[in-house]
Parts: sequence; C-alpha cells; structure tokens
Amino acid sequence: MELIVADAHRLLADALALALVGRGHQVKATATSRSGLMRAVLAHRPEICVLDLYLEDGRAVDVIGLIHRYEPEVRILALSRDPDPVLVAAAMEAGAAGYLSKDQGIDVLDGALRRVASGELFIEPVLALETIRHARSRRNGPSEPFRWLTQRELEVLRRLTQGDGTTEIAHALSMTTNTARTHVQSVLDKLGVHSRLEAVALANRLGVELASPPVRR
Repeated sequence: MELIVADAHRLLADALALALVGRGHQVKATATSRSGLMRAVLAHRPEICVLDLYLEDGRAVDVIGLIHRYEPEVRILALSRDPDPVLVAAAMEAGAAGYLSKDQGIDVLDGALRRVASGELFIEPVLALETIRHARSRRNGPSEPFRWLTQRELEVLRRLTQGDGTTEIAHALSMTTNTARTHVQSVLDKLGVHSRLEAVALANRLGVELASPPVRR
C-alpha cells in the first residue's frame, strides 16, 4: 500500500520508512513538520498516513482534520509515545483510523496498517479500554472534560478566560513562551476544541471552577 510517514525526527522517519518498504509497502514521502506533511499528502494522495502526533512544529492532532478536509480518502494511523487516553480519544475523534504506541515493533505496526487499510478502526488493545472510559465520562457529565486537565493546564485555561495571550501566560506562570504554547495546545486537545475562543466559551458555558492564581510573595 502507498504510505506517507511523518515523524518529528528525520532519522526516525527515514528508518521507519525503510522498515516499511522492507514489508512490501510503498513509502511515497516522509515529513517532519505539519506543513511538510500537508504538502506530501496533497502531492501523493497516499492510502495511509503514518502520523507521529508530535511533529517538530508541535502537536499534530489538528492536522488529522485538515488532511480529511482536502483528502477525505486518506486513512491515518496515529503513533505516539503518550499513552494518555485523552490524546487517544482526541486523535480518534479528529478522524484517525488507528492509534498505536511508538514502542511497538514493526510486526505490530504492519498488522495495524493492514487492518486500517481494510477499513477497520484499530486502537492498541491496552489503550482501548481507558479510551472508552474517557469517552463515556465526557458524555456523562457536562464538566467531565475538565477533569482530564492537569493543575497547570487549569491555570493556563484560567488565564485564557482572562484574555491573556501566550506571552502573558508565560510571564504569569514563570515559564517560557514555548512551554506556554504547548500547555495551551494540550488544553485544546483535551477539551476537544479547535481554538482558544472555543475553550474559553466552553469553560464559561459550563461554569467550571478554575484554579486560583498563584500567590505572589
């Protein structure tokens, strides 16, 4: 089958591509960034995209929906070292056809690809149960999505509701702007929203009690 492989690290992307070619697959291109991945998908229209959810320019959950907007036939097998059921659920809700831990061997990956290619939805069994529990919890209570946020992410969300941008959040919480940006993206992924405005609107609508600001001394 025709594939595109996307990984944050060029050497890993090329090594995985080589291993998949050895299993009889055709790897049309590799990518390390979201923009590079989109260019490759539009140019080659692969059957499946093997997508690391952490590319060199950030989390790539949102790219799943973007790929399907332009190439709805492309199936996506998400890879990640993060076993968090929130991330698994976010990837599947975004339209991924499968989710597999990056520490699995080439035999497991090859089997997952063939199942996804045949039209199945595939989640690594050890992650499937927790993902189902997460999905159910989101349906069972209006504030459930927020319980998946860490204390730090709740602080970031509170700052967003106050209108702070990335620089203001970084300054207020004593972190770098890159770290603040990562926390913001994690909040969006876990809440299943696509923008800061949507996250703020959800928090306001549900009246969620957010973390108090840190005490300054």
